Amino acid sequence: MASSGTLNLAFGVHRAPKDAPRKLLMLVDSPEQALRVAIAAGGHKLAYIAACLGKSEGYVSRLANGKRPIPEKLVAPLCAATGSNLLAQFLALVGDEKADERRLVELLKEAA
Repeated sequence: MASSGTLNLAFGVHRAPKDAPRKLLMLVDSPEQALRVAIAAGGHKLAYIAACLGKSEGYVSRLANGKRPIPEKLVAPLCAATGSNLLAQFLALVGDEKADERRLVELLKEAA
């Protein structure tokens, strides 16, 4: 059997996840919603995402429904599986907002 030099991947062609539009990012309210939107936008099934992660479909469902927190170590694999950076973008945005809140609280304490 001759080899053509290509690698047959179990889950199709893998590409780097793409950033979501800013308008969409501003409409997302939670990490779970970001995950659900990314899955739906890619037209993926939970079974596909679970297989990409090596996790059960039930576990991915609990992540997407907010019954389990999304571990930081799964953010990049989830983005790769969905093909969208929406989850990572949302978490970065929330992190920036929390940092801004902490700075504001510190400034108010200093001013008092």
